[in-house]
Amino acid sequence: MRVVSHSKQYTRRLGLTILLLVLSSVLLVSCMAGPNALWIRGLLGLDVNDYFAEAPLRQLQPDGTTAALLSNTVTIVISDSIRLTPFSGTGEAVRIYRDAILNDMLRDDYSRYTGNRQAIDNVSRAYPYLSAATLISKDDFENVVFRYFGGTSVSHKSGEAFSYLSRADYYTSPLQARECIAEVNILELYETEHTYRMQFVLTANGETSDVYTAVFVKRSDGSCYWKALR
Repeated sequence: MRVVSHSKQYTRRLGLTILLLVLSSVLLVSCMAGPNALWIRGLLGLDVNDYFAEAPLRQLQPDGTTAALLSNTVTIVISDSIRLTPFSGTGEAVRIYRDAILNDMLRDDYSRYTGNRQAIDNVSRAYPYLSAATLISKDDFENVVFRYFGGTSVSHKSGEAFSYLSRADYYTSPLQARECIAEVNILELYETEHTYRMQFVLTANGETSDVYTAVFVKRSDGSCYWKALR
C-alpha cells in the first residue's frame, strides 16, 4: 500500500487552502468593484460583453416582424402599469418579474392551467387539504424563462400573487390573471453584432412612461432572449 508522507499531505492541504483564499478574494473584489471589473468577471466565467455599447449595424422598422416579436416579449412583464424595474440577467429578471411571468402564462393559456385534472391530482397527493384549481408546473415556468430570458437554471419560491408548492412543483394563485392594457411603443430599434437594442415607452390610460432601453441577445438558431432593461 502506498503511503503519503505527512509533509506531502500538509503541502496539499496548504495549497488547497491558498487556492480557496485566492478564489474567495477574487469574488470579493468582483463584488466590490462592480460591473466594470470585466477581467475579474471573465476570470469567473461570467458574461463580460457590454451589449449596450455595441455599435449598430442597421436600423429596423418599428412595425416589422422583429419589432413585433420583441414587443410581445416585453408584454410578458407588464399589465396595467407603465412602470418597469430595470434588470440585468436571468436571475434578476426572475426575482423581479416572477409573478408577472406567471400571470402572463395564465392569461395566455388559461384553459391549460385551470381545472387540469392531472395537475390537481398531483397536488392533492402532496397537499391533501389544499384546494387549488389554478396550477402552473415548475417545468412550464422554467421553459418560458429559458425561452424569453435565457439562463440555464431558475430559482423557485413564492411571490406576492403566486405561491410555490415545493412538494408538488407547481405554482398556484387564487387571483384572476391581470390583463395587459399597457401598450409598447417602439421609438428606435437597432440590430448589432450580437443583439437587438430597442428604445420604447409604455402608454396606458392617457399616460406615457419614461424611455426604456431593452437589449435582446441573439441565439445561433435565429431566436433571441431578453438580457437586460434600462
